[in-house]
Amino acid sequence: MRPSRRQTQLFPRYWVGGRPSVTVLLVACLTGAFASQWMLTMLDPVLVDDGWIAAWLAVGSESLSGGKWWQFLTFGFLHDNPLHLLANLLLIYFAGREIEPIIGPRQTLSLFALGQIAGGLAHVLAMPAVPLVGASAGAAALVTAFATALPELEVIGHLFFVVPLKIGAKYFGLGLALISATCWITRSFPLAGPAAAFTGCVVGWIATRRLGFGRPFWFQRMIFDHRQREARLQRMPPEQFMAEEMDPILDKIAQSGMQSLTRAERKILERGRAKMDAKRG
Repeated sequence: MRPSRRQTQLFPRYWVGGRPSVTVLLVACLTGAFASQWMLTMLDPVLVDDGWIAAWLAVGSESLSGGKWWQFLTFGFLHDNPLHLLANLLLIYFAGREIEPIIGPRQTLSLFALGQIAGGLAHVLAMPAVPLVGASAGAAALVTAFATALPELEVIGHLFFVVPLKIGAKYFGLGLALISATCWITRSFPLAGPAAAFTGCVVGWIATRRLGFGRPFWFQRMIFDHRQREARLQRMPPEQFMAEEMDPILDKIAQSGMQSLTRAERKILERGRAKMDAKRG
């Protein structure tokens, strides 16, 4: 998947100028960790088959009760199989290369780590009997951050690897969250960590919005419009205030009486009276 050619890249990517990329480093570290896991499996399959690696590095029921806090940092370096690893690497690279130039390498790494830790905690609370491995929570946080920061960006994919398909970036985060929530509720694919992935989506969305990205909510727009109107009324001279704000209210009083006024209209009258008093004073 790639952005549409009609849309130019507003942010230069770090590796274009020779600068280090957190996205590439994450992909390299996860690939190296899986290679080490595979080599250990080849060298000593007995230990691996007995669950020795998962017991020490994967997140499970003893991560909190047994004091194995390091597992919330290490479980992301393990994966069940190459397909599990490949799916996470594709998501991390696809979303990370777009979001990293916008929020910076440090924020990208912090977002990935926060998604992983929060996802691990959510999995322990939701599915403690199932050991969790993989970087799905961190990948979900990056995908949701990408969808939140660039919601209208068109991404070109290929249906069945043949038919080109354009999808808005905002649908990636929403789709990932819905799929994760559905699997969590129905207890489907527990080894994939749906609770962790859903929590990663929530973390990515909240963190990106706190950085100033994403469209404002309706109540935020309402508060902003109210403040803009208050500032405009405050700057308005008495003559203009009388003509634009008070005259329609006075006409309403003449037709229906004072009892027909709303609370907001009464406040307008009080403000107009104060403006006139200040002008005479």
